[in-house]
Amino acid sequence: MLAPRPGVIVLLAGLVGGTAALRRESTPSPTPSDRPSPTVAPPPSGPLLSDSRGFIALSGPSLPAELRRETDPVAIDQLRGQGFIGAVSGTGRRVAYWVTSEGATRELRVFDVTAPDQDTTLATVLDTERGAAAVWSSDRTGILVVVESSGRSGSAEAPGPFSALRVVDTPTRSIHEISRITDGSQYWPAGWDRVSRLVGACVYGADGMGIAWAVVGEDALSARVPMDGGIPARTIVASGNDVLGVLNATVIRVWTLASYTQHLEFGAVSGERISFARWRPTTDEIVVLVADRLELWPKGGGDRRIVARGLPIAKDLLVSSDGALAFVTFDGGFSAMTIDLASGRTIALPMSGAQLVAPLSFR
Repeated sequence: MLAPRPGVIVLLAGLVGGTAALRRESTPSPTPSDRPSPTVAPPPSGPLLSDSRGFIALSGPSLPAELRRETDPVAIDQLRGQGFIGAVSGTGRRVAYWVTSEGATRELRVFDVTAPDQDTTLATVLDTERGAAAVWSSDRTGILVVVESSGRSGSAEAPGPFSALRVVDTPTRSIHEISRITDGSQYWPAGWDRVSRLVGACVYGADGMGIAWAVVGEDALSARVPMDGGIPARTIVASGNDVLGVLNATVIRVWTLASYTQHLEFGAVSGERISFARWRPTTDEIVVLVADRLELWPKGGGDRRIVARGLPIAKDLLVSSDGALAFVTFDGGFSAMTIDLASGRTIALPMSGAQLVAPLSFR
């Protein structure tokens, strides 16, 4: 990998804004559960895997993350540092990630997957801080990051535990903090709508379960709405302004960045467990791994379509950035099955000891 080009490195400082309550909405009646409809598979045609798509993959938490193609598990490039804390843009083309080196996670970098050797630094944080998470804004011009206390002492006394939301404008590299919590809970970032200038994030506790939904404006005006128990923060993902989370492994709850209280609910068949739910890009559908089946559920309710049956117990579920394929990983994440979401065709994905982390597009 080539050395990074000289760039502006910005030290982030804690800027705590005031708070003001946003208007709360009334809660609608839950949408009744729909039973899945029979599988309707079009005739198969053409190869499923493509050189124009790929993945970030990881062979171990202390090793650098790798870039690979769908058709070949051999790495075509490596990221800096160890592990992967970051996010891929909605197009699958741009990657933002925190570099972990010698136990410190302080540098935020970004690159285009067609030129990974030209990655550049967006920001660094203080010695007493560490980067903890990142998501792209819906228009791909900004990055919402979580910064937390590193527990290290810098030139001054280390701050107490905190979790902060900071927004990064990628064209200008301007950065500012819009919210900070110091009660021992943490932020899980969901999304950033740059049109409405609103950020949505989950506040979660030590058990990983959501406690509250935070809506924060870029002007630091914010509101927190208590969340129902049973939604793990890591099940919460956004697509544009829409957000989903899995409640008690049996219900998919759908809301918006600006409103958690106004939501829809879609339940699994009684006695069945939802393992994973992911948005299907470019559509209004949710890819759901429920029991041993992969299904497509409309985000607004309606008939569900069974795509594949008889799937193994899954480690993870990924969906390609163009919404064409799903990848079910199993065997501890070291094996994967490719599923065509249009036809239901399945083939094994070539693997070589690295777990899939996120889908990419080289187009």
